[in-house]
Amino acid sequence: MKRKKWSMINVYIGLSKNQISSYESILRHVKMTNCQNILICNKTLKNDLKLWDKVIFAKESFNNQSSGKLSGLINIIFKIKQYKEIIKELNIYKKEKNITLYFTYIEDILTNFLLFSFNKNLKGIVVEDGTLNYYPHTIKSLSQKKVFLKWLLSNLYNVRFKFYKGHSSGIESKNVVKQYVRVPELSQFPEKSVKLKFLTRTLILTNTVLIIGQEGYITQFGENKYFNNLKDLVKLIQSNKLYDQIDKIYYKPHRHGKRINLEQLKSLFLKKEVIYLESDEPLEDLFFDKLGSKYIYSFDSSALLNIYLESEEHIKNELKINVLLRYNDLLKPIFQKFNFNIYK
Repeated sequence: MKRKKWSMINVYIGLSKNQISSYESILRHVKMTNCQNILICNKTLKNDLKLWDKVIFAKESFNNQSSGKLSGLINIIFKIKQYKEIIKELNIYKKEKNITLYFTYIEDILTNFLLFSFNKNLKGIVVEDGTLNYYPHTIKSLSQKKVFLKWLLSNLYNVRFKFYKGHSSGIESKNVVKQYVRVPELSQFPEKSVKLKFLTRTLILTNTVLIIGQEGYITQFGENKYFNNLKDLVKLIQSNKLYDQIDKIYYKPHRHGKRINLEQLKSLFLKKEVIYLESDEPLEDLFFDKLGSKYIYSFDSSALLNIYLESEEHIKNELKINVLLRYNDLLKPIFQKFNFNIYK
């Protein structure tokens, strides 16, 4: 059967629910005519099927919760094999003249391959997925051992991974035309930035604490350093003069990284109920739909920015967002812009 002739093929790489939500916001607000919109995601991530002409599902989650070097190696190989299956389904578009890739960062193997090695006519559009677009992050910001391992294994499986130059979002690449971000004037390369529309969300604040975990730093800097920094974060929480009145402590781990010991965490909060939120549901959805914690603590999570921007104006004034900046000082200006409490 003859394929329908589209004016443009749009491919969207959805590695997380937040990414998919941003893509769907673009589809709702940006007029596109005779375009085939193709979403790549795994089956655990919800999407609005009405917006997509085609969905290519990965068999398993894209999340990486490796607990050591061996499991990390196995995870990369497993992910590459999944990506190869996805590339097979995309091969019919290999010589397409009008094709656009929507993505969030080029350190991802599939994104890197599609942007640099799949189709010489392909244009790229970056879509914000947190704080990455607001500070200078390059391939040198990453673990060089992990980058080399990605390069080596990808090429062994014939999925080319290119050592990229410039910002890790890909915005500096020649074939990338623009980026959608929530706050264009504060982003890296504002001249190439377009406002990403998002909804204001309602919530009822609760007298609880939310700790946003960043387990990816365990892989990068080690478990001991992460847990010592977490203990300092707990001390910061306990120094709150209203700490005795707080009902519950929620801890939401990041979708990537080794899981921390829950009993160790509980031992830091005597006489408090600690609830560990192991869920594929995006933190922002959990926060607005169920948690509503007045007091939020993290090291430098992207979710801090998302929660603040999506909150109603009167709620922004009541939220107490606290950052213990132990890993990435480059984010200090963006957090200061929104009057977050910053500690060292």
